[in-house]
Amino acid sequence: MSSNEIRKLNRAPGNKRSSCVIELPSSKSVLNRILTLASLAKGKSIIYKYHLQQHAKDVHIMHNALSALNIKSTFQDSNLHITGAGFHSPSAPIQVGSAGTVLRFLLPLTALHCINPVEFSGSERLFERPLRPLLDALNRLGAVWQPKPNGGLLIPPKTVPKTIDLEIDSTLSSQFTSGLAMSIAGLPNGGTLRWTKPTVSHNYLSLTNIWLRHFKRETSLKQNSIEIPGGSLEPVSACIPGDWSAAAVFFCAAAILEIKTEIFPLNFKDGQPDAAILSILGDVGSTWRFEGDHCHFKGRLDSGIKADLIDCPDLAPILAATAALAPGISELKGLNTLPHKESNRLQGAINLVKWLGGKAEELPNFALRIYPKNSPPTPISDEPFEAFDPMDDHRMAFAAALGSLRSGGTVLNPNCVSKSFPNFWERWEEIVGFTFGA
Repeated sequence: MSSNEIRKLNRAPGNKRSSCVIELPSSKSVLNRILTLASLAKGKSIIYKYHLQQHAKDVHIMHNALSALNIKSTFQDSNLHITGAGFHSPSAPIQVGSAGTVLRFLLPLTALHCINPVEFSGSERLFERPLRPLLDALNRLGAVWQPKPNGGLLIPPKTVPKTIDLEIDSTLSSQFTSGLAMSIAGLPNGGTLRWTKPTVSHNYLSLTNIWLRHFKRETSLKQNSIEIPGGSLEPVSACIPGDWSAAAVFFCAAAILEIKTEIFPLNFKDGQPDAAILSILGDVGSTWRFEGDHCHFKGRLDSGIKADLIDCPDLAPILAATAALAPGISELKGLNTLPHKESNRLQGAINLVKWLGGKAEELPNFALRIYPKNSPPTPISDEPFEAFDPMDDHRMAFAAALGSLRSGGTVLNPNCVSKSFPNFWERWEEIVGFTFGA
């Protein structure tokens, strides 16, 4: 769908229903880490049940980029086989679209493992987002970045240092450190990354550390450093866990509607930071239990939400929408990275709450106090109020869907959800109980 198309968001029915069952897509955060590490491992890695057509757009972009870098992959019985450690610089620019994770993982990868320059091309917004701390770190290793319109040329160092001991500023994104750590893990002598200022989203570094260990790199992650031993990454055979970021949308919907839902596949201990959604919703009345990889969730929203999202900022848009429908005042803290996401999510959250009839008050240190709509929600007329613009941001579109549960509405550019959840609208029907019209 083009950006000028809209999707009608129907209200959920008023009657309480029995539990619905939601199957999640694979975690793109985990999958892009596995693809990066598999490309560095000497030998063949196998990713089981890898159905490319069902994966997020960012995963397609990563897969295509690695293919352009000469990483060989084949499909056998729905499994992806990847043979790593054979990088060549492509003659054409690598297309990275709006995928920040892909660019931040590939820049150190090409700097430390390619001989010839590599050009990157993507959306205007992508290259407006923070990149300088990573480029400065690569420059200290001898790499050169030559910016171009909507992209740039990365010239690798003439000689990669035998041992890397590097300070990195991750106050704007932990992906800078994750990308460097994975690329350093593919070097014979490894290295150490240090930071003096607190890293945002430190839990995502923990997720990277978990998968480095899956590839037999016994890293040591501390509060202010990560040590990466030298040697060769070993190929793995792995199943991809379900996406906690996607699950969070449906948990919030169940809390708003006070219904039961069963969501799978999920592993509470797989390291994904957005698993924090269960504790956040548990504090306002929801309950859950696990049976294997199925989470049985009973939604409830007894009060406003109080949450520090410094380690899980991707939850902010959907929690802002949930807060706008909560029976009390909410406060969300730790939102300092939101202006630098796919869109300015801090402003987007403020706009969303206003669109839903509430009020979002900015507090010091990147926090929001959210006042819900005072009067009870009423059905919208046949003439919908102004469509919400998610600014081509998948998580803002998810948040608009949540906000519409009680009063309906419309959203612009609904297909932006394909960045992380291509069949989101089909799954959304299962919890709302309506067929969404175009």
